[in-house]
Amino acid sequence: MKRKLYSNMKRMTSLFCVAIVCVTLTSLLLRLTVFSELAVTVLAAPDETSLALSEEESGLFPYTISRKVNLDSPQSQGNFQIHNPETNEFYMTVTVIKPDTGENLLYTGFIKPGQSREKAALHIQLPDGIYQCVAQITAFDPETLEPSGSEERDITLYIGQKAKK
Repeated sequence: MKRKLYSNMKRMTSLFCVAIVCVTLTSLLLRLTVFSELAVTVLAAPDETSLALSEEESGLFPYTISRKVNLDSPQSQGNFQIHNPETNEFYMTVTVIKPDTGENLLYTGFIKPGQSREKAALHIQLPDGIYQCVAQITAFDPETLEPSGSEERDITLYIGQKAKK
């Protein structure tokens, strides 16, 4: 009786281990294929200071840009955290505009899929203060370099002061 019970326990343990390995491999495969874009979007925006948008949310393509940008002084670089994920087929540019004057404060140039522009200095020096601005994100066809669409997102620049979280 003991031998039969021991033999059955060994077999059940082996089957349980095989089942665990199968479930683990399946979940890993799903995470790397089906949910990979979703994971990038969730990890890119852990707090309210950055804005990561999926293709469905943006209407254009997924990208990441900071909602709140700190610049220690008018000459310093701010952490814009602009990222064009590898999953995109488009090049992108970002232009930061001060809406009340129409001034272009920042232009990134082309950002290819998988590239980032984390830090950048403004092209026009503004006095210390808080500025409500608009980031215009434009998608470009990588073969023709023709614009494929654009959209705007509100961002806030904090020059010479810290953003409140």
